[in-house]
Amino acid sequence: MSAKRGVLLWRNPVTMAGAVVAVMAALFILSFVLLDLVSGQQNPYMGLFTYLVLPGVLVVGVVMALCGVAVTRMRYRRQYGPIKSIHYYPRINLNLPIHRRVMFGTAIVLMLAIPMIGVLSYEGYHYTDSNKFCGLVCHEVMEPQYTAYLQSPHASVNCAECHIGSGATWYVKSKLSGMRQVLAVANDSFPRPIPPAIQELRPATETCRECHWPAKFFGDQLVTIDQFASDEANTHSQLRMLVKTGGSDKSTGPPSGIHWHMTLGFKIEYVATDEHLQEIPWVRTVNDSTGEERIYRSDGKPVSDPPPEGTRRVVDCMDCHNRPTHIFRAPDRAMDVALNVDRSLQSLPFAKREAVRALVYPYDSKSEGLAGVPASIEQFYREAMPGIADSRRADIRRLKKVTTEIYRTNFFPEMNVNWRTYPNNIGHKLFPGCFRCHEGQHIDDVGNTISHECSVCHEFLPPRRAETVPSLIQSAGFVHPLPLAGSHAAMRCNLCHTGGASPPKSCEGCHTLQHEFRTGALSGFTSVSIPADPMLDIVSCDGCHDLSEPADIETIDAVCMDCHDDDEERFGGMLASWGREADQLLGDAEATTDDQGRRLLQTLRKAGPLHNMEATRILIRSLTKETQPPTSP
Repeated sequence: MSAKRGVLLWRNPVTMAGAVVAVMAALFILSFVLLDLVSGQQNPYMGLFTYLVLPGVLVVGVVMALCGVAVTRMRYRRQYGPIKSIHYYPRINLNLPIHRRVMFGTAIVLMLAIPMIGVLSYEGYHYTDSNKFCGLVCHEVMEPQYTAYLQSPHASVNCAECHIGSGATWYVKSKLSGMRQVLAVANDSFPRPIPPAIQELRPATETCRECHWPAKFFGDQLVTIDQFASDEANTHSQLRMLVKTGGSDKSTGPPSGIHWHMTLGFKIEYVATDEHLQEIPWVRTVNDSTGEERIYRSDGKPVSDPPPEGTRRVVDCMDCHNRPTHIFRAPDRAMDVALNVDRSLQSLPFAKREAVRALVYPYDSKSEGLAGVPASIEQFYREAMPGIADSRRADIRRLKKVTTEIYRTNFFPEMNVNWRTYPNNIGHKLFPGCFRCHEGQHIDDVGNTISHECSVCHEFLPPRRAETVPSLIQSAGFVHPLPLAGSHAAMRCNLCHTGGASPPKSCEGCHTLQHEFRTGALSGFTSVSIPADPMLDIVSCDGCHDLSEPADIETIDAVCMDCHDDDEERFGGMLASWGREADQLLGDAEATTDDQGRRLLQTLRKAGPLHNMEATRILIRSLTKETQPPTSP
């Protein structure tokens, strides 16, 4: 090339490609901005493309164009030496036919491209704002949460409205978190199950309160719960109560009820010592108008001590309504609803028991569960009740269908998700919930406790008996279907109610480990043969454990003497002596055994060594013998 000719540095593939990228990015940015202005809605995903992704693409295009020019200039200088005339950008001369043709072609391309870009922008706007984008494209690993969301009260609310909301700060935080999650999915290093997001969500004052205005909560709500027993008749019962929702608007009454926690004149904060915010040993309330502060503790330490280590939070909606959307229903409750909807199934023998039993079986995969649930129900009726299987085939078919649907929407074995995975803090039946703070053990510096009376939050409405109650309705305290006494009356509900298959209504039904130990079996010690408790067929559980008396060794020792009063010298203080012996044996064994042995000893402690003392001696001897090093010859 002659050095006298002008060099068109822009005419190289890199520069031209960069120019095309930059122009297209600019057109998309302009289209997104105009669409955002016209729509009047804030879309965080649209903001992602408009203000982060596309500007980055624009910069990349410009840098490509400049790099192409620089590299071409260096190459020409090495090849031809100094160049007198350099054209860094195109020159347009409409007097030249070729330039006119290029301009005409460019205009045609732009006329076609701009409407196409507009359509793509519009469709992209709505697609990135859709829940399918959140649940299926970007977050396939969130299948359990997305499936539960579709069945939830918030199914018509877009995911981004709660998880991101408006504003730049939370938008950027969510996108940075999203990038980390994308890498985890790509590397298959994400946790199973996915941890709850409550600690990463923005305050409920900026999301929930956009729709739910706490200042206007007031009054009571009538709640009716239909329940069915796991017996042959699926016995129906109904629990009716007034839930004291309450509120904080003085124009409707004084602050009261459950929503007192959200009263605008108070601040409540707490410290949780576990990742799921279920163990709360420290609570503080502050009156904003007077500054009065009260601290309640359940860990036995003075309120003047520093708060315990853990997660510290100011109470907002999400601390109680922590599963407002991603709700995984317990099999027991889900079947109550199903039977209440389809009344013909209520007369199908053992419908609830067998459905729940099929649901709680530990299937290894979703496909195995979807096949195993209806197969289990079919097998029961075919083998145990062949007459019912023939005469009520249609009802059994509907039972299998509804049970399979419950499994599909609430069980995800690959992600280790079911109804027990995420604690639900509304209520207190299946999880600690309200009893995290309202169990009667949180005490302030003058001895006052956080109330644990049922009547604070709800009023029960038992069926009215016209012959004894003249009023239209009657209210009363809660009466448990099974009489509870002693320590059982003070237990948290969730310690018995799991949401799965109901245990037998007997001591053995709940205290399975202790019963097995009495019969001569204990999980983990399968290689050791142990005898059954000599008193197994003579003394029942309530023969020693009187629930109206303290559950200590001295009290039970006294019960023993009711039968052995003729030989007080031999049997007096027998259990206390056994207790000291068991403590000594367990302490010595824990000091000499390995980690696996200590886990077995922990199982033995839970079973209660005194329930079968001879077996305790045998098991500890066998365990310490196995873990001791061999003797040198």
